[in-house]
Amino acid sequence: MGVVRVKICGITNEEDLFLCVESGVDALGFVVEYPVDVPWNIPRGRARELMRKVPPFVATTAVVGGEIEHILSIADFTMPDVIQLHGDESPRETKTLVEELSRRGIRVIKALRINVEEDVEDQVVLETARRFASTGISALLLDSKTGAMPAGTGIPFRWEIAGKVRNGIDVPLIIAGGLNPENVRDAVKAVRPFAVDVISGVERNPGRKDKAKVQAFIRAAKSISGAPQQ
Repeated sequence: MGVVRVKICGITNEEDLFLCVESGVDALGFVVEYPVDVPWNIPRGRARELMRKVPPFVATTAVVGGEIEHILSIADFTMPDVIQLHGDESPRETKTLVEELSRRGIRVIKALRINVEEDVEDQVVLETARRFASTGISALLLDSKTGAMPAGTGIPFRWEIAGKVRNGIDVPLIIAGGLNPENVRDAVKAVRPFAVDVISGVERNPGRKDKAKVQAFIRAAKSISGAPQQ
């Protein structure tokens, strides 16, 4: 088993960027021109400016959604290490984006969002996860959503689903959705993911990180082993 990786998402300013880096984060997420109004949205110029301040060995991730041309345009402008597809992309669209972005040296994470306001069958989630896993993505991310919020809900989904997905796909699994310093250790223990992803769970208010929460989250997440190295 390896130590779980930690990605902190929703970086909007230099202060939070350096706080996360100094606290030992593995990856940073920047929500770039997302098609839904969320507190972490920043324009591509600001995203590129912030990404250029990230030191080597900390991965940069542009969290995007919308039309294929829009996503590729953001990728070409910001050139992150990873593009995270966090919209309603189909498996076919995801495969197209994987092929296009691989030519640019950019890997792809696809987010599969579970609506916590609905009774979703585990088998449906697993079958959908398998379809996305076959598109060439570098990792699959499970997140929670509601009718009002496409991400950053602060509400966890049932971790039992994530465990089934981890055992049923052949790409690394990342879990998000309602994680915070108090529950991330239990989540890692229950699911054994490759990585965890957090946004609102380490904030003092939307778009601004809390130093104590960031440090406590990373410490708790890395206190227990995750999935085998992939």
